[in-house]
Amino acid sequence: MHEEYNSEANIPKHGFRRNSIIYELVCYINNIIACYVSKNEKPIPIFIERAKVYVNESSEKEELSNYLNKVKEYLEVMESHLQENGVINEQ
Repeated sequence: MHEEYNSEANIPKHGFRRNSIIYELVCYINNIIACYVSKNEKPIPIFIERAKVYVNESSEKEELSNYLNKVKEYLEVMESHLQENGVINEQ
């Protein structure tokens, strides 16, 4: 699952460029993935909240809508995982 969020097919054009509109969100998702893979899940809720704020405040451009939708799904999956494993409390 995590691999698909960095695949060329899913990352928006220029997603890894700092001056790109989507770079901030790409970094949040990559931080979540890195924490998960390294089995350091405690910081993940911080990045989930930051990503959710970004998604909610973004003016959804057509070219980003596919990535934003995938990110929303991913954040839900990760929140569920963290709740099930006692990292965060159910909301």
